Amino acid sequence: MKKSYLSTVPLISRPWLWVVLLMGLFAPLAMQAQSMSYQETFNGLQARETITSAQAAGEFDEDQLVYSGTAIASPGVNPNNNNPSNYAGASGGRSIVFAEPSPTTQGVQVTANTDYTLIIDGLNTTTAGTGANPRLEFGLFRSAGSQTAATNEFIAEYSLDGGANYTNIGFTRPAASGSWEFVAVNTTIPAATNVRVRFTRVGNASTRQYRLDDFMLRALSPALFISPASLIFPNTTVGTQSAAQQVTVTGTDLTGPVTVTAPSGFLVRTGSDAYASTAVLTQDGSGGVSQQVDVVFVPTATGSYFSQISAASPGATTVATNVAGNATAPPPSLTVSPIALPDFGSVQVGQVSAAQTFNIQGSNLTNNVVVTPPAGFQIRLPNGTFSSAAITLVPSAGSVNQNVEVRFQPTVDGNYNAQVAVTSTGAPASGVSVSGTATPAPTGPFIVANPTAIDFGTVSASGSAQTLTFSVNAGNLTAPLVLTGSNNNIVFRDATAGGSFVNGPIIINPAPNGSVSIRNIEVQLTGPIASGPFSGSITASSTGATSVVVTITANSTGNNSVINASGNLSLFSTVPGVASSVQSYTLSGSNLLQDITVTAPQYFQVSLDATFAGVTTTGNTIVVPRNSGPDVTATTVYVRFLPPSALSSSSLILNSSSPAVSQGIPVAGTSEPTIQIANAFQEVRNVVINTTSASQALTINAQRVLQPVTISKNLSTNPLNPGNVPQFELSLDNVTFTNSVVLTPNATTYSINQPIYVRYKPTYLGSAQSTLQFQSNDFANKSVQAFGANDLLSARSIDIEPTLRSTATVTRNNTTATVSFNLPANYAALGYGEGRLIVASTNSELPANSQPADGNSYQTGNQTYGQGPQIAPGFFAVYSGSNQTVVVDGLDLATTYYFYTFEYNNIDNNFNVSVIGAENYLSPPVPNTIPGIIAPSPLPVTLVSFSAKVKGNQVALNWVTASELNNKGFEVQRSRDGRSFETILTREGKGTTSATTTYNEVDKKPLNGLSYYRLKQVDLDGSSSFSSLVTVNFLNSGEVTMYPNPVQDQLTIDVAGSAEGVTAVITDMTGRLISTRKLGADSKLDMTNLQAGTYLVTVGEGDAKVTRRIVKK
Repeated sequence: MKKSYLSTVPLISRPWLWVVLLMGLFAPLAMQAQSMSYQETFNGLQARETITSAQAAGEFDEDQLVYSGTAIASPGVNPNNNNPSNYAGASGGRSIVFAEPSPTTQGVQVTANTDYTLIIDGLNTTTAGTGANPRLEFGLFRSAGSQTAATNEFIAEYSLDGGANYTNIGFTRPAASGSWEFVAVNTTIPAATNVRVRFTRVGNASTRQYRLDDFMLRALSPALFISPASLIFPNTTVGTQSAAQQVTVTGTDLTGPVTVTAPSGFLVRTGSDAYASTAVLTQDGSGGVSQQVDVVFVPTATGSYFSQISAASPGATTVATNVAGNATAPPPSLTVSPIALPDFGSVQVGQVSAAQTFNIQGSNLTNNVVVTPPAGFQIRLPNGTFSSAAITLVPSAGSVNQNVEVRFQPTVDGNYNAQVAVTSTGAPASGVSVSGTATPAPTGPFIVANPTAIDFGTVSASGSAQTLTFSVNAGNLTAPLVLTGSNNNIVFRDATAGGSFVNGPIIINPAPNGSVSIRNIEVQLTGPIASGPFSGSITASSTGATSVVVTITANSTGNNSVINASGNLSLFSTVPGVASSVQSYTLSGSNLLQDITVTAPQYFQVSLDATFAGVTTTGNTIVVPRNSGPDVTATTVYVRFLPPSALSSSSLILNSSSPAVSQGIPVAGTSEPTIQIANAFQEVRNVVINTTSASQALTINAQRVLQPVTISKNLSTNPLNPGNVPQFELSLDNVTFTNSVVLTPNATTYSINQPIYVRYKPTYLGSAQSTLQFQSNDFANKSVQAFGANDLLSARSIDIEPTLRSTATVTRNNTTATVSFNLPANYAALGYGEGRLIVASTNSELPANSQPADGNSYQTGNQTYGQGPQIAPGFFAVYSGSNQTVVVDGLDLATTYYFYTFEYNNIDNNFNVSVIGAENYLSPPVPNTIPGIIAPSPLPVTLVSFSAKVKGNQVALNWVTASELNNKGFEVQRSRDGRSFETILTREGKGTTSATTTYNEVDKKPLNGLSYYRLKQVDLDGSSSFSSLVTVNFLNSGEVTMYPNPVQDQLTIDVAGSAEGVTAVITDMTGRLISTRKLGADSKLDMTNLQAGTYLVTVGEGDAKVTRRIVKK
């Protein structure tokens, strides 16, 4: 069956096909690759054929899909009642009718309360198919009849689970019945590989028939079109609007509205809407738009305009129409109001009239405005000085709006009719007509005042609210002009001459010609003024002239005018360009004659509104109005600080209402930034080189900061760190550490209150220091600068700990012990310590908590027990260094000692420097136990000491024994060379004793020069032993000779004995030391390098020194 309405409509007339065709012209391959569509015309089906039969016969266009349902093919190509088509692009041919075959005719019938369905299964909405949210299109026919329940009679649905669950596809049902209509809807079907679509004629009491044709499910292809390509507007005056021109915007498959945007100088609208910079076009249910947009040219400045009107919608390519126009300047205009001033009346020559005012307005002006008075008239700007000279007004942005005051000051008598000229080149001339009559001046002395009566109206007991003025001038005077007030309530001043208000009199001296030029006299009333009417006067007088009295009247309320202000404002704090927090105070007043004027100082703002609406400048003024009477009820005045830069300011907010005493509210604010470190860094010690310490948190507090703050470090120099490698690191999160960090202020409070983390990472041994510093463009000093407090970073490092421990051997020799270490070559590189600490004690165990502390250097007392520091009570440090053999003395023969050794490192290998305080000790081994000598001693005599010392011309001999066993006696022996000895004296011993015994003897004839002494101990059984050798340098002055004298090079010193080892000292005649030398076996002293002169040569020491005067040639 072929529908008659299909035969005359070409397929391409369907709107979406136009889009597909146009898109295909530009990117046909891309479209085919990106999406596909499903289109079913049902033209292959047979009349009244079931869906199942047609599926089996392969009669569907999309035969890869699965079709099912209870609907059937239409009975013929011409449906019942020959229904015409209402939509374009129909395929023609067969359709699906939601009914069943009629058993009596070749037609169809609908059984009440029966569902009829069409199901299409196997649709792919992934990117390989239509894509998600595809567009569903179909033709729909509804037979004529009642529309009751028509909305839900025919529905469309989709399923993603094979029909277990369905989701409704909403669409707009045809409004008419008995005809075909085109339905299009943008669905929300998600991406899936097996989508089922079901159409259902829902069963009800009605037997209305529905038919469906031309099913299509396809991907959306949003597209926009605009025409014409350009609009050209005629010349248009700036500030006016051109006639409208139109563009047409068309769109298909749109997923959102179309926004039409006009460029600067153009406006758009749709329909009768107001013109604006944008217009929004809403797409219909099928995603289509076709609408006309009005465009007008509204230039704001002269010149040529060329730009584009653009149309944009989500997913569609933006399109545009070119627009152009030329803006012309408006013609200049100049007007005055009024064009004529009232007649100035009669004015005496040399006098002036009261002033009158006119207004000048100009626009689009290209030149200055010149205001020129005619003869006999003067002009001024408000609060200016009257003059007969012209006034020049400078337009602002081509505009002028200015009041000008005029007064009549004739110089000759007669009638005046003229015009104040107002001109500007390029603009029509204008002017204000003025007139007046001048009467002749008197011939004798005269005084003129204008006006002669001043009424202050209502005043309070405090005085008048306003200052009133009268003018006075005089002529032909022979004496000064004197102004005198009638009482102390009247104060006045000569405003022309300046000065303060006084009670009077004011004396004005006339010019040499007897004239007094016009003076403006300002008048005020001061309290106390009694209640009721007030009257007084100011008299202008001069000898020979008729006095002029200016009467002054008022009516006093009898009450004092008072302003009350309460509230203390704390310091305002903010950042430049940002208003501070708002504070307020309360203001009231009583018996006031005028409202209270509140004036803020510079950088501050005042307002009656907490939001400061309309306040745009600082130093502004607001008015607090009175109520219906003379009072101001309690009113809150809001204050804030708005500085343009970093500054501090203090001033007063002035609250005034004359004649009340003004009230000042002190106010202060600052926008100068501050920054500090809240807590100090605690010095870190004993951090192993090339490792990192635990971090410390330092809190940074900053106020009134807008810009980021960079925290960095200034490293102190150290000779062990010539490359200035940073020793400290900073972090914001305690995870990532760098050499600097950047803190960002809080955007609301303009403050910083957060920790930074600091850790020590030493690269050399010893102490390190850095100073924290900051930089921020908020500060006047924008360079890097110091905090000034809590900014010092200090730490000390120690060397790495040795990994190997050497074992010491200890041997005892009476009062000494020798500690030896058997270390291999290059022992430090192998892991042994660079040095060793030796500790001696009488205790057999060193407590575990008393080990040497890392980072401590122990001064050892020169290897003598008991003189060095103790690492624990009773544990003496006797040696620290790198020697492998150490002799420790100061031991007691009868005491057992224990020695403890500790390996340590403290050498900076880059510079081969041992750094004190950088020691890292290895834990100690089990202490070596050294047995002492236990009494009774195995030797016959325990010799404590033996000594020989020069005493005058003798040598004193002394020895001490701790105990003696079978001791017969002692022999003292002497030798010149230390090899051949002779006995010089003997002494009996004590036999056997455990007491200490001291022996003293004298060598009365000692040998000259170096001598050796030893002690021989002889036992009762004849056995003997010898002590260690001691030496003596003895010089007898009479036996010392030095020759030759004078000497050229070698001086021989003969001491009548061995001179080897004798010390010779050379000084000059002033006692200045020249050299000190030890004599050799040849007794020669080399003086070759000395300059010619006389020297003193001294040999020997102590009591045996001998000095000779030697001349060097």
